[in-house]
Amino acid sequence: MRLRIFGKSDEKEVDFFETNDMLVVFDNDKNTSDITRVTDLTEDAVISAGKYKIPRLDCEATTGPEGRIFFYRAPTRSVQEVERLASLEFKTVLSHITAYKAPIPPAQMDWVKGLLFFLLFVSFIVMAFK
Repeated sequence: MRLRIFGKSDEKEVDFFETNDMLVVFDNDKNTSDITRVTDLTEDAVISAGKYKIPRLDCEATTGPEGRIFFYRAPTRSVQEVERLASLEFKTVLSHITAYKAPIPPAQMDWVKGLLFFLLFVSFIVMAFK
């Protein structure tokens, strides 16, 4: 997916995805497939933003004209499980982003420092009278 800035063909094009890799998920039980763009690729997983998070060892990797293509063939239950895990991770990340709380500024002076200053002041007064 590319975005053309100002609708001119000679302008710089911005690519939204880091890779051109694709993920093809085959559901063996339903005989269906889903083709999505890979948004992140780690040592352990192939991730399609909030849609699928599949263990990398379970995928077959081939090379296409635009980049790698990862194939995942599995029964319906397994496909539903990787969808559920990706959705859960995506929601967790969003909840952490939106749960930001501004740091609480420190109080002007806490009680311990005030008590220490008072004791220091009293000790100076006692030393002055001796």
